[in-house]
Amino acid sequence: MTNYLPVPKPVEASGSEPEIFHGKKILVIDDDKTICVLICEYLGKLGMDCLWTSVPRTAVEWIQEKEFDVILTDIYMPEISGHDILSLALAQLPHTPVILMTGNPSLHNTIEAIRLGAYDYLTKPFKMNVVEMTLGRALHYRKLVMENLAYQNHLEIQVQERTRELSDFLFHAVQSLSLALEARDPYTQGHGYRVGELVVKLAGELGVAEEEHQALRLASQLHDIGKIGIPDSILLKPGKLTTTEYDLMKDHVFIGYHILSPIPSLKEVSRYVYEHHERMDGKGYPRGLAGSDIHVNSRILMVSEVYDALATERTYKPAWPLRKIRDYFLEQAGTAYDPDVVNALLSLLDKEGEEILKLFQGGFS
Repeated sequence: MTNYLPVPKPVEASGSEPEIFHGKKILVIDDDKTICVLICEYLGKLGMDCLWTSVPRTAVEWIQEKEFDVILTDIYMPEISGHDILSLALAQLPHTPVILMTGNPSLHNTIEAIRLGAYDYLTKPFKMNVVEMTLGRALHYRKLVMENLAYQNHLEIQVQERTRELSDFLFHAVQSLSLALEARDPYTQGHGYRVGELVVKLAGELGVAEEEHQALRLASQLHDIGKIGIPDSILLKPGKLTTTEYDLMKDHVFIGYHILSPIPSLKEVSRYVYEHHERMDGKGYPRGLAGSDIHVNSRILMVSEVYDALATERTYKPAWPLRKIRDYFLEQAGTAYDPDVVNALLSLLDKEGEEILKLFQGGFS
């Protein structure tokens, strides 16, 4: 026996805004075809685009393939229940309200519908103006949800644009600061830039996520920023430093860390700066960290920084040839430097070592 009331003509006194229905897509599911036809006939007069089926499996396919503004489904149907349809719809179309309907109302059904996430619950036999009001509320809810999502997406795009602008500004400001620092010592001009180029190449060889490359490049630009606090008499000394002078020089990692760490966007960068003079065997400074206690990006930075120091002329040494550099890192792998990072460097040098060396010794100043 078909359980419905005759279809009345839609009336504006139903409490819904007529325009809320126009062009909206609804899926109606009921194993009683007559109910589907009557509901869609009524909703068509409201301007809705109504798709119906009395076969739940067809509804499952449509929910997986199409977009709907609202779904109206019976609970008790062969093979697939309305609760199954609800669960699928919530997974596939999380912003589409689902209204359950049944001719066997009970407190248990009502509670279960709410628990499963149904927007509302209709009891047969129902008046069409009640259906209209319920659908009007559901469509208004969806309208608010979609407007909120659009607003959030707009805000996210704005935040991304501002973040990108700030990141670019920060990078260029850092670059200027690094260049100002390097201007104190003609032998280290271009050092931060060269280390940045190599550190990104090594990160690529080691499979470091691209989103971390910018922080590594910034750390390369800033790893010696603490030398701002080191006297020229020590920083520019052509000969070997005394023990006291060397201890003062080591303070540059503390100074750099304290300059950078209060800046939230440079928190990770400050860690790499702080650790770039540690050693794998725990004999480095400032904390004597060893092995995996040193961040992998710090380990990449230390190899890149030392490579540049060896490959370029300094006040205390001439530039080293490529073979001597390779021999040094092979000897120090596992003691001073991470063997994986050293292997990545050697692989890179095998592929483009002479080109890198030429650029380091003349092209990046």
